[in-house]
Amino acid sequence: MTTIKTDSSAAEGRALLARLDRLEPGRPHRRLMFQGGLGYTFDSFDGALMGYALSAVIVLWGVTASTAGWLLSSIFFGYLVGALAAGLLADRFGRRRLMMCALLVFCVFSLLMATSSGTAELFVWRALAGVGIGAETTLITPYISEFLPARHRGRFVARTVGFLAFGYVLAGAVAPLVISPHPETGWRVAAVIAAAPVLLLLWWRKNLPESPRYLIARGRTAEAAAIVEKFEREAGAAEETAPAPRGTPSPPAPAAAATARGEGVAGQMAALWKGRMARTTLVLWVLWFILTGVNYGFSSWLPTMLMTAKGFSITKSFLFGLVTALAQIPGYYLAGTLIDRMERKWLIAAYAAGATFSALGVALAGSPAVLLVCAAFLAAFTNGSAAVYYAYTAELYPTAVRATGMGAASAVGRAGAIIAPVAIGYLYGSFGFTNVFLALVGALALGVVTIVVFGEKTAGRSLEQLEGTTA
Repeated sequence: MTTIKTDSSAAEGRALLARLDRLEPGRPHRRLMFQGGLGYTFDSFDGALMGYALSAVIVLWGVTASTAGWLLSSIFFGYLVGALAAGLLADRFGRRRLMMCALLVFCVFSLLMATSSGTAELFVWRALAGVGIGAETTLITPYISEFLPARHRGRFVARTVGFLAFGYVLAGAVAPLVISPHPETGWRVAAVIAAAPVLLLLWWRKNLPESPRYLIARGRTAEAAAIVEKFEREAGAAEETAPAPRGTPSPPAPAAAATARGEGVAGQMAALWKGRMARTTLVLWVLWFILTGVNYGFSSWLPTMLMTAKGFSITKSFLFGLVTALAQIPGYYLAGTLIDRMERKWLIAAYAAGATFSALGVALAGSPAVLLVCAAFLAAFTNGSAAVYYAYTAELYPTAVRATGMGAASAVGRAGAIIAPVAIGYLYGSFGFTNVFLALVGALALGVVTIVVFGEKTAGRSLEQLEGTTA
């Protein structure tokens, strides 16, 4: 009887996945993209705005370059913990619940950060706020991807990640208005402003559905069926009017959530290193470490280096940052346009190569105009690549450990984001502006080689098909 029931549940799960994968994206998919995208917007808004705020604090409080590196990295310590914990917990308790808790954690500690009276206290509150942000950004992509059909998944995920650009632009516009006129109090006001919109997002997300793929993997087929049926109704499609495209293979049985049910945290992490999955995990970790580290190291230190190395005023450095933030929008848009038209690994390689040459241009720039152009291209390429490697990572792990894999990769990326500002602080203090960016060139070149030689192909295949090739 148990075997018959299990076989029936597996068959029903396969049928639900097939319906989900051939459903044309409609209103419910766009709503998820917008809600997830706003999460990225508020996350990047906080990161960029507080980067400007901390740059002002570093100047006002006379913080040394080496100590400043640790202060600028404080958020990434929290990112690392939040990303890893959220990935492990979301594969055991669900994506939706963890996303809601993450936003609440961020709000509380971001408001407390505004009360800081010294660098140590500021470091602690900023790191704890980072736990919430790290968890939130880790879960959005795997959550969104589990609702999307293969033929549209890359474009929708890339556009969702592209919302990051709006947060950077918004921060670049707010910083000169809030921080520059009165830096002594303006940075505290900025911390409050960063937290306020997230409260609205918490309210809006109260009716978010759980991932059907997660529910099927956990054996909760009836709940998954209700969600799929609701999506079909809201998208204006019925099951019988959405036949599978000719030649489309049936999805395999949903992966059992063995690691989530019985093996605990150690089993979840060990699953990332079994069989062919070991190479996948290693490649992804290298990519996340380099690309995230370079991105955040560059963006967190740029305002401070412009003030101390190039003699820019606070306002001028902030306006320079706004221009580089605006450059991210075409970077994300182009990635979203190309992601379903070419193989993911080649697109990541192209963006990483563009970032390499841009960093070289920043290092050798002989005038503010050249520096601005090269910095804008560097921001466009490093941030635009995130739209691709976020989607790429979520595709390469099976449902039972997808959030764990995404969380681990994101945690490794956050480790890069911790190390990069600290390393830049020491490099900048000892070797100067030019050598900092030459070091970034070497790191980016390694990223290009890694993805070209060892990266796997994923474009156009369903998540279930990819599970079969990476098992």
